[in-house]
Amino acid sequence: MGRVFFNTREHLDTSSLTDTTTYVMLESDSGKTFMVSGGAQTVTLLPAADLVAGWHCRFITTASPSGDKVLGAGSAIIHGATANTDASGGGASSDGTAKSSVTIEAASQAGNYLDIVCDGSAYYARGVQGQNAAYSFQA
Repeated sequence: MGRVFFNTREHLDTSSLTDTTTYVMLESDSGKTFMVSGGAQTVTLLPAADLVAGWHCRFITTASPSGDKVLGAGSAIIHGATANTDASGGGASSDGTAKSSVTIEAASQAGNYLDIVCDGSAYYARGVQGQNAAYSFQA
């Protein structure tokens, strides 16, 4: 039996979220894992008019960013929470109110991750970090 490859490299982005250049998400980014490091950066999620049910991606911190990575939706359509994996239990949350952005903070450490999923009308973010202040939600 031969090897079967499913273009797994197409689903891993190791460069778009490693510098300070603004990155605009595309429909084709659905299913990708973005490796995060580098300086402050603005990332624009799909705009409200273009939301696609089932669109999703993951952001994994590979090294502490030297600046915040702001993932913005352009309007208050992001809900979510993150959990700290240590005993303190700290994290970040949208507190039941939709927010316009979620930030991967410069305090984020290698191995932290944030998943974002869209249901066609809003984004839902879920993250895990090993320390407090790795993620935050903004109005």
